Amino acid sequence: MIDEDPRELSEHELAAVLSANRELVRINERLAAAVERRSVDVLRARENESTVLAGVNREVRGPLNAIIGYSEMLAEDLETLELYDLAHDVEKIKAAGEALLAVLDDLTRLRRPTDS
Repeated sequence: MIDEDPRELSEHELAAVLSANRELVRINERLAAAVERRSVDVLRARENESTVLAGVNREVRGPLNAIIGYSEMLAEDLETLELYDLAHDVEKIKAAGEALLAVLDDLTRLRRPTDS
């Protein structure tokens, strides 16, 4: 029926084709509206994710930097006091803080390209 010339269709067949066409238009409009709603939802989710990540970044970076800085001071003092075993343990704390800071930097770097 689709390959036929529309002039060769009966009135009933032409009405069926027009009805099907109207239904396809309605379905297309509903799909377009659903895609638009989903796009808005995705954009909101990305904004929320970016906001949460920025908050976590601020909240975690400060204490980590304090831990790293304080561990550096402690390590120097312990070395001066020749408490090398303790200084070595404090260096482990510093290294762990730096590793966490690197993870935080990686997470922040990974999110930047998709935020624009």
